[in-house]
Amino acid sequence: MTATEADKTLMDELSRTISTLANAQFESSGYRRLLALPLNTARAQAYVIQRTHWTMNRRDCWALAQGVAPYDVKKIIWDHEREELAGKPEDGTPDHYTLSVREAAALGLTEDDLANTPPCDGAETCMAAWLHLVKHSHWLTAVAACSALELSNSEAVLKNGSMARRMGQKMSRDLGIPMKKQPMNDVHAVADAAHGNLLIDVAAIHMRSLADYERIVDGLRRSWTIDRVWKGHLADLMESIPLG
Repeated sequence: MTATEADKTLMDELSRTISTLANAQFESSGYRRLLALPLNTARAQAYVIQRTHWTMNRRDCWALAQGVAPYDVKKIIWDHEREELAGKPEDGTPDHYTLSVREAAALGLTEDDLANTPPCDGAETCMAAWLHLVKHSHWLTAVAACSALELSNSEAVLKNGSMARRMGQKMSRDLGIPMKKQPMNDVHAVADAAHGNLLIDVAAIHMRSLADYERIVDGLRRSWTIDRVWKGHLADLMESIPLG
């Protein structure tokens, strides 16, 4: 088998593994409970506040992965992070923290509410776990661990819609807030389909052996393990808020 054929075999296997693992997230108890919970304003506020902490943690994790990645991968990551940190000036889309602030406003929250409400215990623990995973892993594992959370929100991979779309539709049904007034959900319902390609682009250049494939899959599995725990804690928090 030539090197090129071996690379294609590994790439095909990686694509299958990504699809299987990303879709399996939505069958986990944490995801099921979170998506089944009826929403009121207070529960949706808790969700948006904790998701904002999680979003900021993503920026930290991607920065760590970028720091240890090869030069060409640093540029690929920067292309991804530029939209998150600076928005898309060409079409007027602001940075994604600003999107969070605007979505929070639709629920009656202020930027001070986002800044001054601390992460819950589950968020704090899981965010620390993601930072530890990225900081103490091979760079391929670190990039995969960060990419996992883009892939499990990518409609290029998922069979029944991204988390952003599902939660956005839930907020529309339960609270009467249309998707266009949920800018964070609205943008990410489609944006992560493009962002999810990052790992495939990196693997196409740098996955040259079974060991490389295993490093990537290790990062995906470990990141999605943390994510399942995080979704369960988020469901616990929201469920503790009375509906009445």
